[in-house]
Amino acid sequence: MMIDMHTHWRPADVADALRARTREPRIVRNPDGVEVLKSPRMGEEPLARAFDDVDFDLARMDRQGVETSVLSLLGSFCWIEAQPLEESLPLCRTVNDGLSAICRKHPGRFAAYAALPLTDISAAAAEFERALGLPGMIGAQVPGNYFLTRKDAEAMRPLLDVANRHRACLFIHHGPRPGDTFPKVAGDTDNARRRNGTLDMQASLSSVMTT
Repeated sequence: MMIDMHTHWRPADVADALRARTREPRIVRNPDGVEVLKSPRMGEEPLARAFDDVDFDLARMDRQGVETSVLSLLGSFCWIEAQPLEESLPLCRTVNDGLSAICRKHPGRFAAYAALPLTDISAAAAEFERALGLPGMIGAQVPGNYFLTRKDAEAMRPLLDVANRHRACLFIHHGPRPGDTFPKVAGDTDNARRRNGTLDMQASLSSVMTT
C-alpha cells in the first residue's frame, strides 16, 4: 500500500476568501488577466489549477498506484497562518473543515494535516485539538523554522502536547515562522529560491534532529 504523505492542496473556499481581501495576502488578476496570489514577501505567484480538483488528484493517485494521499495547505497559502489571529483563525478553520469534508467524501483515499493560526500558539493548540476531532485529520503542518534550535522548538510545546495526547503527526515543512525574513533570495532568480530553501532546510534540520 503506497501512501503519499506530502500532497499540497489549495482549498477553493480559502481562494474565495483571499479574492475578497483588500490587502495582502490576496488573490487578484494581473494586467494579463491571470489570477495571482500576492503576498508581502513572495510577490506574485500564478495559481495552479491542479491543487483544488479532487478528481484530478484521484486520477493521478490511480495512475501512480497511490492508495491514500495526505493533504496539507499549499505552501503559498500558508501565509494565512501568519496573519493576525482574528484573520487567520477563521481561514484556518475553513481549511480544516474543507479538508475533513474531502476525507469524509472519499474514505480511505485521503487524510489531512491541519492548518493552524501560528501568531497565537495557544489558539493554534486549541484549533489543533478541534481539528483532530474531525474525520480524516491526522496531524498538523508546521514551519521548519520552529525547529532550527531546541529553544525555537520550545515555542511549539503546546502543539507537541496536543499531538502526543492524540498520537497525531506534526508535518515539519520548509517555511518561516510568523515574522521571519523569507525567502532569503529574490524571487526573480531562476529556481534559486527553491534550491536554497531545500538545501538550507536540509542542513538546518539535520544539525538538530534525525531526518
